[in-house]
Amino acid sequence: MDLFLRDINSLSSEKYNGLLNQKDSINVLFLGNSHANYAINPCKIDSFKTYNLANVSQKIYFDKRLTIKAINEGVSNLEYVFISVDYHSLFTSTQGIRDNWTYYANGIKYKDKDYTKVNLSPFLWGYTPKVSLSLLTKTISRKIKYRENNVLNFDVEKFVDIKDTLCNGFIGINGTDISSFNDASYLSKARYLGENTETSERKEVIQDLMEFIEFLKKQNIKPILFSSPTYSEFNKYLDTITVKQNLADIHFLSKKYNIPYWRYNDDARFLKEDFYNQDHLNKKGAEKFSKLINARLNALSN
Repeated sequence: MDLFLRDINSLSSEKYNGLLNQKDSINVLFLGNSHANYAINPCKIDSFKTYNLANVSQKIYFDKRLTIKAINEGVSNLEYVFISVDYHSLFTSTQGIRDNWTYYANGIKYKDKDYTKVNLSPFLWGYTPKVSLSLLTKTISRKIKYRENNVLNFDVEKFVDIKDTLCNGFIGINGTDISSFNDASYLSKARYLGENTETSERKEVIQDLMEFIEFLKKQNIKPILFSSPTYSEFNKYLDTITVKQNLADIHFLSKKYNIPYWRYNDDARFLKEDFYNQDHLNKKGAEKFSKLINARLNALSN
């Protein structure tokens, strides 16, 4: 099992390697968690050569280090880097067990964590036996079901079509899950995303983000803070104190470093039909959002 896990491909690896394969041509890089991952379709942006390096549960801590690693490995023509600052972006720097997966995929370590056991056995300490067996089962099932047909050779979330393809780091979601659009679902997701004030790393995350912004500016790369659309009815369930604190922190960064904040999280132009669930755009919504971003990028270049 450990041999299988050491050799397994992942969305993180696929995205990062895809960026390096275009290291001389990418001008705009999008970072962030699943909101940005499913919201930005670079193939709908023609003003600049664009790449989506966002990923599920990816924190600013890893956004920063993946970007620096990519620049050090030859991504040399970046003009803009979009940093996602969603409702839950500033709470914590860890991705939980996904810290291990990013380490396997890209070699990025989380702080001073000891990776001895993680290196020794991915099955026991990297993925956990439950996740490991799930990955093996999915891989075998995929090979039996699709045989020689072209399908993704890495694991994706259950609502992503494995017969789809990546487009400059983007892979989207089809349709709308109606069961996600009700008061109980909104409340449950809002609680899940909520900030635990006892364990919050907000000050540390903001400090790390400030250092990232300073690094980019020294490289003559323009940082842009942004937030992706989430459904308006769901937004009403988000903690108002947290929302106000987020905006205060974002506006502080925007003013301090003279960088823009493109806020779309509560944009009324995005309707239920544009979302897969309450806080993730579907392909239709991603195209709509990406075209709005494209228009603003065009304005910057004129």
